[in-house]
Amino acid sequence: MKLFLTIGVSKAPPLSHLPGAITVAREMGDWARNSGFITEVITDENKNPVTIGRIRETLLGMLPANDQVELFILHFAGHGFRSGAEQNTWLPSDWHKEMRAISVEGLKRQLYRHGIKSLSIFGDACRSLPTDIDTADIFGDPVLPRGPYDAVAPIIDRINAVGDGQQAYMLKGDGVAPPRCVFSTVLIEGLCGLKDEAFDKHNPDCVIPESLALFSRDRLKEIGETYDLKCSPDYATGIPREHAIYFRRGENPADIPIPQWPAPPSPLVHAPDNNGEDLQASPLDIKFRAFKQHFRDSLSLHSYLAPRSLNLAIRGAVPKKIWSTFPVEKILTNADEAAYRVRGITDSAIQILVEFDDGVFASAVVYEDLITLISRDENGEINWTCVSRWSEFTDGLNTSINVIKDLQAGNLSADQVDDITAKLREAKHINPTLGAIASYLYDYTGDIDSIRRMAFFYCIYAQPMPFDVAFMGLLSTKDMGRGAIVADVPPIPARQQSLANGRLPEWVTRATDGGMGQVAGLWPWLRQGWQFMEDPAPQEKAAAKGLRDVAKFLLPSQFSSFREQGARILIDRFHLEARE
Repeated sequence: MKLFLTIGVSKAPPLSHLPGAITVAREMGDWARNSGFITEVITDENKNPVTIGRIRETLLGMLPANDQVELFILHFAGHGFRSGAEQNTWLPSDWHKEMRAISVEGLKRQLYRHGIKSLSIFGDACRSLPTDIDTADIFGDPVLPRGPYDAVAPIIDRINAVGDGQQAYMLKGDGVAPPRCVFSTVLIEGLCGLKDEAFDKHNPDCVIPESLALFSRDRLKEIGETYDLKCSPDYATGIPREHAIYFRRGENPADIPIPQWPAPPSPLVHAPDNNGEDLQASPLDIKFRAFKQHFRDSLSLHSYLAPRSLNLAIRGAVPKKIWSTFPVEKILTNADEAAYRVRGITDSAIQILVEFDDGVFASAVVYEDLITLISRDENGEINWTCVSRWSEFTDGLNTSINVIKDLQAGNLSADQVDDITAKLREAKHINPTLGAIASYLYDYTGDIDSIRRMAFFYCIYAQPMPFDVAFMGLLSTKDMGRGAIVADVPPIPARQQSLANGRLPEWVTRATDGGMGQVAGLWPWLRQGWQFMEDPAPQEKAAAKGLRDVAKFLLPSQFSSFREQGARILIDRFHLEARE
């Protein structure tokens, strides 16, 4: 059984009208039906808005209750934005009114429970950061309820119109050709076998995920030159290479009409050079310099405090209270900085909430043998990281700062996930926040095994693993009482080698044994993890207990922070006390 769902949203007020989304949704649907897919097309034609409820109803009608799906393709054309590390959000028609949007990662994870062997996700939407706090505060809806099967990650292929943090394009119609979204039209050319360049070099009769991705990359360069656009698609394809075949010569119909492209503007009107310093990224750079200085100023405490005397430093605002289940001792307080000693048991990790005078609560985890640094800038953005107490902490801090900057700016590219996560994992024990970020990058490509390999190494080094690693790795968890959660890590076979991952370190691809380890923290470290608290898998229920109602009180920082109502739920649920 092969399934295909295409969603085209042309009207998502107050954002611009995108009639090209309807054009490409229709053409995608025609290709899928002609290729033997059970096909559904959802658009907002005839004043019929695209809502999350409508998508949910359509999906539930498509997905079988007792049959396996060989290939499921999900395509979207419309508006979207990025909500975290490789976390994508698609906007339905009523997103602005309902303050809910489609969480692509949440929906993908729900599809794990529907017996799907191969899942292809084609996203033709912008992936830039939200431009205002209202957009940043929109909750990502996973769309589907829990499915009939245990969660098993399929082989996943992701092809997006643009890289993280960038804008997608639509061309207006010209009276001959209709308006059309650029990326989806290129996909149609490849999926329909209309271009020889879309066929696989090793199997020249087939269009497969990798050959479609490579064709899209080269074709979009050509289209970009024609229409004076900067097109840079983003892709990550699964292995083995031929796990999915989109088109095969002799089996698919050959009479599919060639998509008509609008005539290019003549003469071309060149847009300003977006590589200069006038980019929208400039305010981010200014903001980030303050954040970087906050972290470095926090480390200046190290120069006049004994290394063993502190394991928590806060810069940018002095807390009103610190909530914890363990004692907290104040060591130093200045105008906008403070240092503390959180006293726990050896090899433990303590969940804390930091309450500020304006009712904002920052979340962080303090390790017994590391220093947790929390930074709050003048705009209220909260970040935190960990460093070693000893001489190597400066290099570790530089790595952490650069990773968090890339996380915020959208520079963590899907086609470099393996390389990026390997670098993050090298320092994940000095700074466990890097392990948490790596878990979301692996999840983007459906690489659950790599998250579990990472969890194994936390176990053998007897260091509590970040909550996000345990949760994104779909690990079975057990609540041991008094805030102690342990995770069961299953044995994982060696990863299949490919040309792309042949240069990775052995510890990234090796087989790992099973183990059991403590979970660090009582809730997600990163904001993007909260979308998975609404409907956890059965093995995750112990860790997610009591967290569902907190998500609506999240603040838009990358790391978890809360309005007072949400923090009070956590304080009551986990019996936290005001320790300072």
